[in-house]
Amino acid sequence: MLALSVSAPAIAHEDHDKQAAARVQAAAPAGAVPEWGMMAMPDMAQDMDHGAMMADESPRPMPQRLYRWFGAMHPAAVHFPIALFLVAALLEIAALTLRRPVLTQGTRVIIALAAISSIVAVALGWFAMGLPGKDDATHAYHRWLGTSIALLGLLCWWAKEHWVRRPGRGREMIYIGLLTLTAAAVMVNGLLGGMLTHGMRHLMF
Repeated sequence: MLALSVSAPAIAHEDHDKQAAARVQAAAPAGAVPEWGMMAMPDMAQDMDHGAMMADESPRPMPQRLYRWFGAMHPAAVHFPIALFLVAALLEIAALTLRRPVLTQGTRVIIALAAISSIVAVALGWFAMGLPGKDDATHAYHRWLGTSIALLGLLCWWAKEHWVRRPGRGREMIYIGLLTLTAAAVMVNGLLGGMLTHGMRHLMF
């Protein structure tokens, strides 16, 4: 019932659009219909390059299609390491401030998953951005900071395992320092990614 109630307005909207298009086509003169059978709407840009649009729809080789498809997965995959690194950092902070070591029991798995998923996200990001050479400043910072986050994630994983297997104050401080640096880099790079996706002013109040 919920699906039907949600889809009914959309279906009605589509029917309305079809009826409106039919009325416009019937009212237009015979020469207004292009050779390819598309009806030019009144608010359509006059300088629209239909040749370029048709060229964009041309078939592409399979390797190129796979390359672009992998790159399109980057915005979705990047949310996993962002969330996991930040959750691990918050749990470690809570364990230190509240003096409850039990809060850190799950961070061992979280750090491992964050490190692995960050490698996947960085690889997909390289597919999305291509090879370096034509990057502007924002793209360059985002590319290399993201790559550094993957390396920092692996170091965090190593430091966590090293500390768990051989507890010590020095190993704990190394792990906490690496995790803090990684979480800060994740937040900065997330801001850069938002600028690239939504524009430089997307966080303006």
